Amino acid sequence: MSERHCVRCHGVTKSGQRCSITSRSQMLDASGRRVALPLCHGGSYCMIHTVLFLTRPAQPSDATLIAYIDLETSSLDPLGGSIVEIGSLICCSESVFSTVVKPCRSLPADPCAVHGISHDELLQGPCFATAFGRFARFLDFASLSVPDEAGSDSDDARSPSRSMAQGVEVALVAHNGRAFDFPFLASACLRTGVGISAMAQWSYVDTLELMRATGAGECSMLQCYYCFTNVQALPACEHTGH
Repeated sequence: MSERHCVRCHGVTKSGQRCSITSRSQMLDASGRRVALPLCHGGSYCMIHTVLFLTRPAQPSDATLIAYIDLETSSLDPLGGSIVEIGSLICCSESVFSTVVKPCRSLPADPCAVHGISHDELLQGPCFATAFGRFARFLDFASLSVPDEAGSDSDDARSPSRSMAQGVEVALVAHNGRAFDFPFLASACLRTGVGISAMAQWSYVDTLELMRATGAGECSMLQCYYCFTNVQALPACEHTGH
């Protein structure tokens, strides 16, 4: 690559300065990967600052199905780790989905120290492709139960005349999802042959971004946010400086 084709990362460091990594950089991350690879392949950001999910204004409707999701993983690295458990809860419903996932890569010697799930239990779980397919069907089935608020002729939710909404949008909600849960799902879909298009049918919401927008203090944990909003549903976390 010639000097005039040298690309510099558009990311911004914590100090507010533009990232100095260029497509010529030989810097390696903790896993031995060259952090400049995305720049070499035409990207605008290095591996450290790569943004997989872009935000846009959203206008959720009454026909939006909100599904809270939480993942357990073998590490904090979406590119090198494996999803070992998928859990989901449908908002305002008793519908729950949970499955362990057999990892496609080797696990640490003591996996319980990372995510608390025994190796034997993981080996009994389905592979990611199967688990993801079951999760997608769970969301499809849940979306069939969203009532059509505009077209209903009755105030009684149990009424036989209660019609179901058509074209329901599914929104996956996770805390720190933009940096963790959603990239992990995307990486697993790509690595296992499921394909990233399988995730295009849903929209995504990160509650951490919402917390920051409301100025909920320095603590980024949900427990602290509950205390900040005077909702005592969870005990406060122990956080230095609070």
